[in-house]
Amino acid sequence: MRIVGFTETSLLDWHGRISAVLFIGGCNFSCPFCHNYRIADDDPELATVPLEDIAATLRRKRDWYDGVVLTGGEPLMHPEVFDLCRQLKATGQQVKVDTNGSYPYALKALLELKLVDAVAVDVKAPLDSRYTKAAGKHLDLAPLRRTIQLLIESGIEHEFRCTLVPGLINPEDAAAIGEAIKGAQAVALQEYNSSRARVKGFGEAKSYTLAEVEAMAGILRRSVREVRIRGSFS
Repeated sequence: MRIVGFTETSLLDWHGRISAVLFIGGCNFSCPFCHNYRIADDDPELATVPLEDIAATLRRKRDWYDGVVLTGGEPLMHPEVFDLCRQLKATGQQVKVDTNGSYPYALKALLELKLVDAVAVDVKAPLDSRYTKAAGKHLDLAPLRRTIQLLIESGIEHEFRCTLVPGLINPEDAAAIGEAIKGAQAVALQEYNSSRARVKGFGEAKSYTLAEVEAMAGILRRSVREVRIRGSFS
């Protein structure tokens, strides 16, 4: 497992908190709309960031941070994530993990060991045949369903994130997504930027208006406690 990026201060990666962000190389998906695809591919041209340097920063700024975010890529595909979480906890920080939801058993173990304090899961499409297109590979959705249920039942701080890629998540899909994550603490509707996608121009034919996104949010509020809208929808 390689740490291939480190953002010292972020106001965006953990809702309502100041965090540091570690980017873990490698992913088991190949999403065509991914904007972190070099990290997801663990591009060998990306330099490894020494954990010792990161830990020193976290200790020095311990009173400044609210926590540390592990993102990627897919952090939970690496068994070493357990030791990494332990080391981050040793610096006095809380830990949030961003995941694509395909490793429910690793996530369950992290929660049981109290190594993770918050989780964000990407919901890339309604849980139907479109998910194969969204993930860039044939996909069994059972692990994602287990992850969703695990988080809702756990009571741990969690958020499901929907990047609004036209053709993958459409306005009429809000009810189905709400049903899939019914009872969740929060869902975030995020703006999509096709210029940063792995597959250039993927999903660029249409962008959603603020009115369309707010309509989706209204439907989702029937199923989840909070809906967050992120982006400059017009």
